[in-house]
Amino acid sequence: MRQALHPLLAAAAVGAACAAPAAFAAEYATVVSSTPVTATVPVQRQSCSDSQQIVQPAPSGAGAVVGAIAGGLLGHTVGGGFGRAAATGIGAVAGSVIGNQIEADGQPATAVPVRRCQTATRYENRVVGYDVMYEYAGQRYSTRLARDPGQRLAVSVQPADVNGNAVPAPVMSTPVPTYDTPVASAEPAPPQPVYYDPLPPPVYYYPAAPYYYGAPSISFGIGYVGGWRGGRHWR
Repeated sequence: MRQALHPLLAAAAVGAACAAPAAFAAEYATVVSSTPVTATVPVQRQSCSDSQQIVQPAPSGAGAVVGAIAGGLLGHTVGGGFGRAAATGIGAVAGSVIGNQIEADGQPATAVPVRRCQTATRYENRVVGYDVMYEYAGQRYSTRLARDPGQRLAVSVQPADVNGNAVPAPVMSTPVPTYDTPVASAEPAPPQPVYYDPLPPPVYYYPAAPYYYGAPSISFGIGYVGGWRGGRHWR
């Protein structure tokens, strides 16, 4: 009895091996229609322009030093004492400013290439996919594909259902992105946020309380003083 079961198991294994490739057989369906699907998609474009910008070289500071020395010496010759010291300081400051300006004016300006770029977002109508209707085994199916399949479409056939009809599985294809229709036709790049430091807390100053001085009082008196020798005098 045990030996009789071996041929049956072998036959079942062979039948399963033969049926396994058939479960994943590739078939072709006939394409009935292929309709392009359009959508408004954002497209970013960057435009750049080259120009020349004149740049004035920064002074080295030598002119300011020479001007400060010359101005200080000139101011030292004016007046004497405290006035001479003040004139020396004023002359040094004025000479520093004048010397720095003379040095800056004496240096030639240079042209530096500058590139300015701007990114703009525009919206264009483009084909984003195809609504495909295909026929297989006398039945019609529909799907959306990223490309036009042409006249035939490869489908994966699933195992037969209870009625014995082969049912094609959904066509595996590249996902088709969807886009929302924008309101505006062009959108500039959003401005960068600007942050401001908070204001310092207010400082309140209260005036000093006034101090009142009383008016000086002046009094006058009349008295009688008796003098010597019987003399009488009024004060």
